Amino acid sequence: MSRVDGYAHGTGDHCGSTSLRNLATHYGWDSDEPTSFGLASGLGFTFFELSESPHRGFFGRPLWIEDAFFSHLGIGFDLFEPGVATDSTVDADRWNAIVDRLRTQTAAGDPVLVYTDIYHLPYFGTDTHFAPHTLLVVAVDGDEVVLSDSEFDDLQRIPLADLRAAMASEAVFELGYRHLVVTDPEPTVDLPTAARAAITQTATYALEPEAVDRPLGPATHGVAGIRALADDVPTWSSLPDPQWTARFAYQNVERRGTGGGTFRCLYARFLDRMVPKLDELDPALSERTAAVADDWTDIGATLKTASELDSADEPEFEALLTEASEAIHAVADREERLLRAFRETLL
Repeated sequence: MSRVDGYAHGTGDHCGSTSLRNLATHYGWDSDEPTSFGLASGLGFTFFELSESPHRGFFGRPLWIEDAFFSHLGIGFDLFEPGVATDSTVDADRWNAIVDRLRTQTAAGDPVLVYTDIYHLPYFGTDTHFAPHTLLVVAVDGDEVVLSDSEFDDLQRIPLADLRAAMASEAVFELGYRHLVVTDPEPTVDLPTAARAAITQTATYALEPEAVDRPLGPATHGVAGIRALADDVPTWSSLPDPQWTARFAYQNVERRGTGGGTFRCLYARFLDRMVPKLDELDPALSERTAAVADDWTDIGATLKTASELDSADEPEFEALLTEASEAIHAVADREERLLRAFRETLL
């Protein structure tokens, strides 16, 4: 069996930032989960449509946070995006090369960060596609793989075939066997410099997503994504399963690894940690971020109430969707002012 000796598994709020925190522990970097999330420019917004129920989805973060963390700290890494081949022989060769890499890296003491769809991870026991869910491969044992997943107290062992299906999923976004390995674990950028770059990128992405040299995918991003969601919510009563759409939206505010308030609570904690390290950072910015998180929590409560009605045909359902839409428009305005303050503070 190839495995990462001495690896310490730990749970956390969010899959990506917890995986980064666990890597930080493994390699001796000084980065707890909120710091890892902030250095990854974790605050953001991604709104997208789905071909199947729940038909609408959103994340309170960008899609690319993990590699941003390494870039900001100047840590060497390789990001592999081989893609799923339509030719079965070519695809098998690609997967075999990935398995060889998993074995080689874990035997050398390096966990491998992989991007998955939880639908194909048997220990979740879910019939809902949700991706990208990032976790760490820490051992390969024959035809099985051992995973460090932020959602579970213990390491998880699954067949390699299940990991392949999870990494090949196209149900939410095309994952294309995406995975990342650390090539040089020594940071070359100091924490204050990395934090400034990360906060600046967070603001740029929120206000001008196309100005960030990152893959955006088929979605609407940043503040524009929040406004697109607000415009879309009142139409949910015409969707095939509107109560599940509302329930899924609530979960993407308060559950599913957000840490509460659509990731805004987690980012406020990062800002709290950075105030002593960045002289120019106004402590009020973390307070304002926490207040925005509270706004999102209220929105989530409205969506949850809508999802629990006996029928989506009730007039109250549409009234609650309208209430949520108006509140999302208001929080979009508040976030735009907040993100402009970030940029003005650091530029």
